[in-house]
Amino acid sequence: MRTSAIAAVATLAGLGLAVSGCTEGGAVGLATPSPSGGTSAVAPSGSATAAPATGGPVASCVTGDWRTASAAGQTGGALASASIGGGDGVLVKIGPNGETTVDFGSMKPVTFKAQLGDARIAGTFSYAGKASGTVSTGAGGGTTGDWAPVPPLQWGDTRVTVGLTEPTPATLFENVRISEYVGDGASRSGDVVDIQPLLGEGRYQCGGNTLTLTPKDASGLTWVLNRA
Repeated sequence: MRTSAIAAVATLAGLGLAVSGCTEGGAVGLATPSPSGGTSAVAPSGSATAAPATGGPVASCVTGDWRTASAAGQTGGALASASIGGGDGVLVKIGPNGETTVDFGSMKPVTFKAQLGDARIAGTFSYAGKASGTVSTGAGGGTTGDWAPVPPLQWGDTRVTVGLTEPTPATLFENVRISEYVGDGASRSGDVVDIQPLLGEGRYQCGGNTLTLTPKDASGLTWVLNRA
């Protein structure tokens, strides 16, 4: 569930980042990012069809079929303040042993807005494809607790598109593998994208037919899911 502050996106746009053309599977108007570029995040890797590790124990309230209702985040600092929202429609299936599949096929874009001094910056990002892995919620089995991914997590079929809508419409990345976004490419778009959506370390809370996943890092995305 990791994501970073959007301040750098605002900085890039404020400097008049030039982007032109649309190239599927790569950064638009930028060099193709390297998965091994400088970043503190662990690059997602592997095939989405590989067998997940054995996880568990998993609280019974998190198992079943889910659909995201929203993804939200808020960040602020000396350079910029930003808000993030949207992201409904992702299908998530969690098995009794923690096996988890995430299908982004019906996802609606996540929107972000930022203020950098007098400049207003806005844009969207969305995922495509699927991801899979295994999670554990610890031995307690209650309605709240730790949400812990169990390596390896499979991101090989997950792609991301990132674009600006303000101040000038521009596509920064189009249908790029999430593993390629990590590193130098991520820094060029301000690390705005959550590179471990729904399968990052955090906390869970069950409430009736709702599941809320909050990130360990306060700057990450909070996902709210309803039973499908």
